[in-house]
Amino acid sequence: MDKKRVIALILAAAGLQCLAGCGKNKKDDSMPLYAETPVETTTEPPVGGADISGDKYDSEAYQAKINEHVKAAELTDAPLVLGSVGKDIIVPDEGAEDSGLGTYRVSSSGIKLYYDETVFPEELMLTLEKYFTSFPSADYATYSRCVFPSYITEMESFLEKNYNYDLKASFSKQCSTLAEKMKGDYRITRIKLEEAPVYEEGKDNIENYFSSLDEVFEKDYLNQVKEESDELIDACFYVMAEDPYGKEQMLVAEYEIVFAVKDGKYYTFG
Repeated sequence: MDKKRVIALILAAAGLQCLAGCGKNKKDDSMPLYAETPVETTTEPPVGGADISGDKYDSEAYQAKINEHVKAAELTDAPLVLGSVGKDIIVPDEGAEDSGLGTYRVSSSGIKLYYDETVFPEELMLTLEKYFTSFPSADYATYSRCVFPSYITEMESFLEKNYNYDLKASFSKQCSTLAEKMKGDYRITRIKLEEAPVYEEGKDNIENYFSSLDEVFEKDYLNQVKEESDELIDACFYVMAEDPYGKEQMLVAEYEIVFAVKDGKYYTFG
């Protein structure tokens, strides 16, 4: 793929690598576009505010709040406090709006998690939850601890060299893009993770996933990540969120994501 095209794909999604280059368009009937259920989350509140959301949505004012919040963020080496996942497996009532989604567990943040615990560890799911809840709250300190360390280093260098801004600015753009889609404040309500299908016969998913980063970083970044980590995990995810009107809608549907495991911690890229 042409390098300019690769870069455009990455930046078109405001730097969110897993959303920029790995999405698949095939329909999955197990995850509908809308489900109406009560939402009670204990995550950090959205950064914008009701006064500039929904019918009052002000894109410029919302982005300004995001930028201000992210610029003020202070990095920390403190480990993420992941919370926990409830042990009860909840089966929706037959005929309920969300019955087609299958069974789920509820995290200590109130988010409904759909996953097979024999395939994906609880810590991985909670890290993914932290990653996605960092966007509505523009929480760069949390986001940066969910992303693989060398990815941050490489992307900082790439952005500075080619676009004269840093990863904080890229993260702000990601937050603004998602807020624009939701018309302001939103809360993550459901996350589903499943094993990724084979996207191209005869080609390794993970190698394909990293091919764009190899090209952008002008190095064999996949091999570097393999040397720096203990394991790589390929998966496919969906995320639903509650918008300013109290309705759930699909935020991200059926996209590939790769996790790197290092010393028992889980990281993603983008």
